[in-house]
Amino acid sequence: MRSKALVAGAVAATALVGAAGTALATTSGNGGTPTSGATTSCDADAHWPAYVQGMPDGFDPGDDGVYLWHNPSGGWGLRVSHPVLPGKANRVVFSGAITSRGTIGSVVKVRDEKDDVVKVGPDGHTLYFRFVNYGGVDGVDFTTTCTPGLRAGFKADGTVIATRFVHLGDHKVSPGSDPFIVRRSDRDVTTTAPATAAQNPPASTPAA
Repeated sequence: MRSKALVAGAVAATALVGAAGTALATTSGNGGTPTSGATTSCDADAHWPAYVQGMPDGFDPGDDGVYLWHNPSGGWGLRVSHPVLPGKANRVVFSGAITSRGTIGSVVKVRDEKDDVVKVGPDGHTLYFRFVNYGGVDGVDFTTTCTPGLRAGFKADGTVIATRFVHLGDHKVSPGSDPFIVRRSDRDVTTTAPATAAQNPPASTPAA
């Protein structure tokens, strides 16, 4: 897949997710308070919705885009890849950020290479990544606790990725937007865009 196929058109110039520590926004515009039914107690890693559960079925090198899932036993996985096209430019730089009110920890790089960057912001609430991908698999595993949800935004070669190339859970559900929010509630049945305009990423965000 050409890198251009990964990204949305010119109208999809939305910036990456806001700075670390920004409260999770909701579609109700209620100032970042979790929607009704969200888990607000400090239950370490439970009550994530079914559509994000499980590693995507049949994920292999050469698959298209970003894959994000919650492990039923705990923790999260994120992987990127893209098809190798003979005679075409096969270098795609995936970058992004995942923000949590809870502290992000237990960060483990997957198939780390010298040009790849994975780091957690100084306040511990945002994980940033930048993977230079040639059709193999790059990724990171991490945990987060005591949060009402996660906010995520992804780019390919510096442009927001089209949602059809973002895959959640074992059924590879696409979010409704990029960036998007996953709320920690069994009643959350779809992803949504932040209610407030996305901010530019902080200067410490790895460049695409």
